[in-house]
Amino acid sequence: MKTGVRIMVCLLLCCWYSPSVEALLITLSPQELEDALKQGREKGDRVIEYINRRYAFGGKDRFAENGIIRTKWSKVMVLAGLLAARGRAPSEEELNTVLASTDLQIDLHAFGGRMDFANSYTTCLVQSGKRIDPEKIAANDVVYLAGEGLAVSGFPRYRATIRSYFSFDKINPAETAEIILTKDGKQVSFKVNFADYK
Repeated sequence: MKTGVRIMVCLLLCCWYSPSVEALLITLSPQELEDALKQGREKGDRVIEYINRRYAFGGKDRFAENGIIRTKWSKVMVLAGLLAARGRAPSEEELNTVLASTDLQIDLHAFGGRMDFANSYTTCLVQSGKRIDPEKIAANDVVYLAGEGLAVSGFPRYRATIRSYFSFDKINPAETAEIILTKDGKQVSFKVNFADYK
């Protein structure tokens, strides 16, 4: 067998046996953008429920801390779905706002007994042993409404969403990360594989 043919066969075998590397999408190609818009339109007003379920991580317990990865792909889907439910499509300006973002948004949910309980909470990521702090962080509380048949007094009375924005330049979108929430001197951590999210 000639050397050139051997090299070609080796390259083809490498491509055949090498698993494709997946990673969270930092930029969306025109085709990926169109796919996200299409899927959002198809989901319509159910898009938020779908995204919150598909991009969730953390405790399955009713009041356990949990979170949602908010990627550019998922934000485009939500925008397209909510606007489609009202008979509209995202404008170029609305899409550009999402696509131009330089941060990955991670929302963490926690429960507490008083308003503003999560204002002192902090978050960070750890990847390859390196701590990455968010570029910005904000906490929003809402009164937690107990479901039908559940007690309305006692713990918890409030649900907080802690929104953290991590620079794409500082994270590896193809690797696993540990998301750490520090609350009242204690830490809660979650392992997430960014490659599981578009």
